Amino acid sequence: MQQLTYSLAPYNWAICFQDDCPMKDTCLRYAIARLMPADIHHHNTVLPSARQGDHCSLFATKEPVQMAHGMKALIPRAAHGELSQVREGLYAIFGSTSQYYRYRRGEWPITPEQQRRVAQLFMKHGIKRPPHFESITDEYYFPDE
Repeated sequence: MQQLTYSLAPYNWAICFQDDCPMKDTCLRYAIARLMPADIHHHNTVLPSARQGDHCSLFATKEPVQMAHGMKALIPRAAHGELSQVREGLYAIFGSTSQYYRYRRGEWPITPEQQRRVAQLFMKHGIKRPPHFESITDEYYFPDE
């Protein structure tokens, strides 16, 4: 597991400086803000309006999650008649055909939510075994806004 550093965050990923937030101790955006180098003078930030009471619409947990990588052996497990429907479902889960292949080759990590949706797709099409990913690693997850 990598140590959390400012450089792990995607470019222009919104960070948070709200010291009065009740979720700051578990928030990845707040933790990254604390790690920002002193020579950076501007950055995308989370505004106070994102917070409603004890809830923040941009909250991201600083706990690592299990990200999957690669899935070259995923589709051959599908029944022959279901293959095209499963493939179309995978394209929908991953955004497009080209994005699917980036995930398939392991270029992009597969989030826990995407893993869950793939498993649901398999169940829907009668595939009894859980999806097989080439590797699973604990990583910080930087969700899109």
